[in-house]
Parts: sequence; structure tokens; C-alpha cells
Amino acid sequence: MKQLVSVILLAIFIVLISSYFFSNDFSNIIKVEYQRYNHTDGSFSKVVEIEEDDTISKLIKILNKANHQSTVYEKEYHEDFKLTLFYENETTETIRIWLDFGQEYDLLESETREGTYKLKNSKSREALLEILN
Repeated sequence: MKQLVSVILLAIFIVLISSYFFSNDFSNIIKVEYQRYNHTDGSFSKVVEIEEDDTISKLIKILNKANHQSTVYEKEYHEDFKLTLFYENETTETIRIWLDFGQEYDLLESETREGTYKLKNSKSREALLEILN
């Protein structure tokens, strides 16, 4: 009986640790700046700031819904948006977004985190585009 309890506790521990390491954990964001890339002239637009708590909360939920992968893709075209996330601990992170990168998903790539993120949920994709337009 003690062995069974030990095995169950070990399994729970492993699940918790793996969920921690594989979670997106985009949180504690206090401000977001973004720019749209103009594919015609090859330049970024003027920086737009988002400081409204409600909008930042929506963006955090969207980013946390993206599926993390260790795969790195070769890109044939420039990203559509560049987001700079400002955190409470005074650090920043840049996220590049390729809209419609693949069949029914947007690709997100951080300059500081390993791998890429696929945003497949159509409602999340629409909400992201709504925030950035």
C-alpha cells in the first residue's frame, strides 16, 4: 500500500513539474508596445502602446493559449507584428507574430524563449487581430 501511495505521489509530482516547464506563463505584463510590418515598403509602423489592464489581460490569455513547440521554422517572409512585452520585474520580451503562417494557425516566436508557439484557436486568433488593429 505504501508503494502505491509513493508511486501516485511521484506521478503527481512529475505532472506538476512538467506542466510548469511546458506552460507558457505569460503573466505580470504591465505594458505592451507593438508595431505592424509593412510588407510593401519593408518597414515597421509607428509604435502603439497598450496600457489598459483589460486589454493586457485579454492578450495574456491569448498568449497562454498558444501551443509551445520546440520546433523552429524557417521563414520565407517577414513577421506581421512585433510585440514588446514589459513585465513587472522591469524586464522586456519581444514576440514576433506571423499571421496565417500555416493551415489555420498563427506563429509566435519569442526572442528570449526557446521554440515557437502556434495559436490555433480561431476565437483567440480573431481576438489577437482585434487587439492589434
